[in-house]
Amino acid sequence: MWTHDQIQGVVNVNVPVRQTVIRLKNGGLWVHNPVAPTPQLLQMMTNLEKLYGPVEHIVLGTVALEHKATFGPFCQHFPEATVWIQPGQWSFPLDLPIDALGVKQKGHRLRELPVPGKLATNSIFRTTAEKYGRPEWQDEIDYEVLGPITFQAVGAFSETAFFHKASKSLIVTDVVVGVDKNPPPIILEDPRALLFHARDNITEIVADTPENRERGWRRMVQFGLVFFPSQITVIPTGEAIKEANNIDPSMKNLGDGAVPNNLYPWKWDGDSDRKNFDAISNNGKLFCPPILTKLILDREPLITLAWVDRVCKRFPDMKRIVPCHLNNNIRVSSAKEFSDAFEVLR
Repeated sequence: MWTHDQIQGVVNVNVPVRQTVIRLKNGGLWVHNPVAPTPQLLQMMTNLEKLYGPVEHIVLGTVALEHKATFGPFCQHFPEATVWIQPGQWSFPLDLPIDALGVKQKGHRLRELPVPGKLATNSIFRTTAEKYGRPEWQDEIDYEVLGPITFQAVGAFSETAFFHKASKSLIVTDVVVGVDKNPPPIILEDPRALLFHARDNITEIVADTPENRERGWRRMVQFGLVFFPSQITVIPTGEAIKEANNIDPSMKNLGDGAVPNNLYPWKWDGDSDRKNFDAISNNGKLFCPPILTKLILDREPLITLAWVDRVCKRFPDMKRIVPCHLNNNIRVSSAKEFSDAFEVLR
């Protein structure tokens, strides 16, 4: 099993986004939630193909836009692979077909993940499901589908947990994560975003130190997980623009290419954010992100918890969890740790 991380972010709130590649027993590769097909990534995939066979299956285990955006472009580089789509795909304002994402596979090479007891979402997928049955890789990588949980206005949430039996690894997208005070290696490759958020205000000058990198990471994580940390004081727009014009020249490169005009329209009160970060991270333990529990999953807690129970019952010997964001390779002693991550919904 291999994972490949890239950086995903907006206005300097950067987090790792991760794909997982698994070698199948009879040869060939299975890819979960592929990231952007950059030259570097494609070379890595070529190296794996030379050793273990071609990419056979590419799986989209979510309906989330940030993963769909790179799915089609990646699939185009592996036209002989079979593509597997998460049920419940949607787009707004127009309901676009999956090929609008750039997926070129057709016929038996374009499949939807089958859900026991449920029909596929459209006639094309129903035909292939009836003809070809369960995924040929399911004896090695089993799965449980959550949702779709539909929203009253528009959209839906749906995600699948995959269990690689040989390594006892549970592979997920967004439903659980883990994080600690140490910025991931890929975020450290360019520390400007960390230093951008390490400042208490826009006029502060910060040095590139381990302490400031850690402070910036704490704050980036809180923006990513709760959107609006309670410790910040928002600066009025006019004042924020005026302050941006007075930024020290040595700090101007921190927001280059990521933040319009280097705006920093808030202030932090020293290390007051540490308490909230410690509560969220809980020493690196597994948890369901607040943006999911408070905005999505609390709409259907019974459906969500029933799915959690199925995952734990079917895959009780899980030993590691590989999410698509934040910490990688999270070790667990039992499935109970996965279940405990959803305690807030009980």
